[in-house]
Amino acid sequence: MPDLETVTSATALGRPMGAAFGRPFPRQGPVEHCSHIQCWEPEPLILGHSTLGTRNSKADEGPLVAQLRPEPIHAMRKYRSQSVPADRWANIEPFVLDAVALVAPACAYLAERLMVAATPYVDWVVHVNGMPKVTNVFHPVLIRRYISRDDLHLKDKTLRDYRSFLLRISEVVLPDEGPIEFAPLNGQSVTAPYTDPELNLLESWARGQSTALRRRGAGAVLTLGAGAGLDPWEMQHLRRSDVCVDRHGALVNVQGGTPRLVPVLERWEQLLIDSLADVPDNAWILGGADRKTTYNFVTPFINHTDFGNEPKPVPTRMRTTWITRHLAGGTHAGDLMAAGGLRKPEHLVTSLRHIPTMNASEHRRRILAEAREVR
Repeated sequence: MPDLETVTSATALGRPMGAAFGRPFPRQGPVEHCSHIQCWEPEPLILGHSTLGTRNSKADEGPLVAQLRPEPIHAMRKYRSQSVPADRWANIEPFVLDAVALVAPACAYLAERLMVAATPYVDWVVHVNGMPKVTNVFHPVLIRRYISRDDLHLKDKTLRDYRSFLLRISEVVLPDEGPIEFAPLNGQSVTAPYTDPELNLLESWARGQSTALRRRGAGAVLTLGAGAGLDPWEMQHLRRSDVCVDRHGALVNVQGGTPRLVPVLERWEQLLIDSLADVPDNAWILGGADRKTTYNFVTPFINHTDFGNEPKPVPTRMRTTWITRHLAGGTHAGDLMAAGGLRKPEHLVTSLRHIPTMNASEHRRRILAEAREVR
């Protein structure tokens, strides 16, 4: 537990506008795990007499959560932690609601996830460590100590999600605090790309589904993930008209996330064409006309498909496979970042370890060829 002198007070509060935990965090637009077309509130919240702006929580002085849309308000207010006693929850509820409201999206899905991460953390800081309910609760040092505890008993991915959510809040309420080092979580590793045999099995999984609708969906998920590097949010916001097929190949016009054009790898063009053969131009590629877009339905769809002996179809592994294939093939880093909607070179660096090692002669040939191009 750091002493109070190492935890400085906030000098400004505001909506997140910069990069937080490696991802841009605008008022409007998508963020990982959120699948709403408009994720963020259109206008900044008015702080007023927020519990985050005072030394004591006062639930009746204009909490920030009251300014949100009905869907996230409902999701946040109905949340009840199973691990926090009722009396302790009553003490921290206004503070937690205001903290989450600062970074809350317009969709209920992510708002509830933020509550799940913030509630036990604030309870630990306030009731276990005895800190007052002020912005310093979200100091990065405290977040690091919380995430490093041995008694959380959470999976590594869950810990990483919690850490990212808490750091987003920290960036907003303590904007002058610089980043600090976080030790790798136990078992944390970069998602490995699929091997060629595994990709062949996944193609069999897609083509071998028992219904036409499942074959269409599985083929689209595989080709858009492994063939174009799209994430689930981007996949489920594509219409048939967003995919252009001509004599040069297939081109995906990504509408959600970072708008961009992405050529589909030749390996996956035919499966994509087959999957979209009977889809009308104005129809969604994934899901029916009456589907809801306020949650991620790509993963539930995958879980309800027919399985055999193929590896688990995971969109993040598909995207990693796409990035690794381009890096191994010599695609320019700038071009790859643009096609992948990436904003930081670090997103590519994590995939470098998966590139096959070239033999000495091939390595020498490539280096010399690139040197000639530079001259």
